[in-house]
Amino acid sequence: MAEQTLESMYRGGLFDHVGGGFARYSTDEMWLVPHFEKMLYDNALLALAYTEAYQQTRRPLYGEIVRRTLDYVLRELRDFQGGFYCGQDADSEGEEGKYYVFTAGELRDLLGPEDAEAFCGWYGVTETGNFAGKNILNLIDREQVQREPVRIRPLRERVYAYRLERTCLHRDDKVLAAWNGLMIAALARADWPWMSPAIGTPPWEPRHF
Repeated sequence: MAEQTLESMYRGGLFDHVGGGFARYSTDEMWLVPHFEKMLYDNALLALAYTEAYQQTRRPLYGEIVRRTLDYVLRELRDFQGGFYCGQDADSEGEEGKYYVFTAGELRDLLGPEDAEAFCGWYGVTETGNFAGKNILNLIDREQVQREPVRIRPLRERVYAYRLERTCLHRDDKVLAAWNGLMIAALARADWPWMSPAIGTPPWEPRHF
């Protein structure tokens, strides 16, 4: 039951398949449509849960989810002094989720027809969309998600770079001791290398995975 829940949470839109990390909660039984706000404490606790799942099962998928979740936090929620901010808002330009969703057409324009076909096919993107005419990327209908096609990762990185050009999400820049404690525990449990903020964004690799 725990494994089915963990995999379902990852497959749906609750997980940000472009930038990593988890939204606060799902609004539907399929885990497709999230409340798009991301919170530090959720990602800390989920990183801990997926780390324990990996240690119990040794499924590489769980290790990858931990990597991408902690990468997100270190990249987008880290304070310049090394602490962690509380989270990111759901809205941009007055519209919830606008930052995270895509049309099939804009992905074709960005990636070209062949790469867009592969990317959209993997992430369930359609012309009609699944969220107000646009698409929340997801893996809900895929038979297996253990082995991602090699070409998907570089395409995802291009989509992430494109998304960064959108109106920035407001960040709650409070640094709370309790929430930081949870994230530090998650990093420690995952045996994540601790890096100085001055170093920038290195390619973190956890030793347990």
